[in-house]
Amino acid sequence: MKSDVVHIGVDVSKEKLDVFVPAQKEGMRPTAKELDNGVAGFRELRDLARKAGATVCVEPTGGYELELIAFMHKFGIPVAYADALRVRQFARAEGCLSKNDSIDAALISRFADKIGVRVLEEKDVEAVELKRRARFRQAMSDSRTAMVNRLETEVDPDMKALLKEQIKRINKLIAKAERLCLETVRKNDSTNKLCERFTQVGGVGAITAISILAGLPEIGTLSDEKLNRLVGISPEEDQSGSRDRLRRIWGGRQDVRNALYMAATASLMWNSILGAYYRKKRAEGHPHKWAMVPTMRKLLSLLNRIARDPDFTPRPEPESTKRNAIATRKRKAA
Repeated sequence: MKSDVVHIGVDVSKEKLDVFVPAQKEGMRPTAKELDNGVAGFRELRDLARKAGATVCVEPTGGYELELIAFMHKFGIPVAYADALRVRQFARAEGCLSKNDSIDAALISRFADKIGVRVLEEKDVEAVELKRRARFRQAMSDSRTAMVNRLETEVDPDMKALLKEQIKRINKLIAKAERLCLETVRKNDSTNKLCERFTQVGGVGAITAISILAGLPEIGTLSDEKLNRLVGISPEEDQSGSRDRLRRIWGGRQDVRNALYMAATASLMWNSILGAYYRKKRAEGHPHKWAMVPTMRKLLSLLNRIARDPDFTPRPEPESTKRNAIATRKRKAA
């Protein structure tokens, strides 16, 4: 698929931006530049994009690209994400086995030109701020888990006291990060309403809804099958000749997948439909995780329908489900 749009490829790293501007007319030479990953570099890239009437294309790089996206959006420069795995496979298809930052920038530009990329919409860019705050909360949560695990095996009383103090401090940071995430969601009426509607589903809490909104802004615009592949919960075939291996899930957006897994786990108690579906899969002989993956897909399908159809309301859970869930939790705590 050949595009008439000029795609500027940008390889983002911690300290610099490697930029590739393709030739816009025959006889012209492409331009490669190395810019600072900061405001000065953003401004120069903005001017290049304006002059060429181009779309800036980047790969997800664990958060280093978020400031760049926010800056470009502020000045009305279109930005698109290029999936890193597909870009690397595209390079192999071209026979390009070398890899460095400047090569990657040119590769992103060619991938966007020949394969195509999806320009981030307004709600996608709004999700950038939410994603930054959600990532901070997740980092603090991971740190707390590490501290709690260390506390369980620590025998030194002084070290135990330090660990407990640190855990309390991290708990406060997590609570504050969650408030900031909710503030970001409430800035936009449509996003706020969608978050509230997501939490009407048994097993889905505010943090799960925030993780979905931050990590999967495409929800409500794509089919269930495409969303499953984006998240990485669609088992992929591995068959050739007489060999037919078991299907496995892999790739995708890990943060969204983790949130769906935890929500699906909670839904086993708090959602009568999903709980019954999981038990049906287990009765068919599927191991726990093999039953959890289709339950996650069913949950994502429900959330996708909620996002797609503003008139759709999930069925309220019967009071018996809530009573049983509370009773089960009390038994486990006893």
